[in-house]
Amino acid sequence: MKNENTGSYNEYETVSRLLCELTRLCNIKEEYFASNFNLSPGELRLIKLFTDRNFYPIKELCALLNLTPGRITHLVTSLENKKLIKRKVNYKDKRNITVCLSAKSKKYMKTLSNSHIEFNRKILEHLSEKKMKTAVEILNTLVELLKQWVKNK
Repeated sequence: MKNENTGSYNEYETVSRLLCELTRLCNIKEEYFASNFNLSPGELRLIKLFTDRNFYPIKELCALLNLTPGRITHLVTSLENKKLIKRKVNYKDKRNITVCLSAKSKKYMKTLSNSHIEFNRKILEHLSEKKMKTAVEILNTLVELLKQWVKNK
C-alpha cells in the first residue's frame, strides 16, 4: 500500500511507533519538569496555556486540554489553592467562569517558562543547527496536521 505523496506502509508504521514513543517519553519528561515546580502534569499543561493569553473561559480550557469540566475544575481549584490563578465569575451569567493568572503568578510564569526552555535546550543541545531547524520544521508540520485532525474529528 503506497501513497505517492508521502511514503510506504512501513514508513507509516515507523511514524506511528515513533509518535507513540515520543508521547510516552514527553509525558515522563513533563512529569519530571512539573514536579520541580510542585505541579502535577495536568496543572503544568493548564498553566502553560497562559504563556500566550491572559485568561480563558472554563469551556475553552476543557476543549484545549480535552478534559471534562469536572477535571478542569479540580485543576483550577488546585492552582487557585497555590495562588497561581483566579476565577472570575460573569455576573450576567454565573455559569460562565473565566480563569486568569493571579498577580503572584506573573513572576512565577516567567521563571517557569524560562526553566522550561532551558530544560528542553539541555535535552536538544546535541543537535546540529541544521538538524534543529529540520526538527522545528517537522514538529511545526506535525502540530498543524494534528490541529487540523482535532478540528475535523
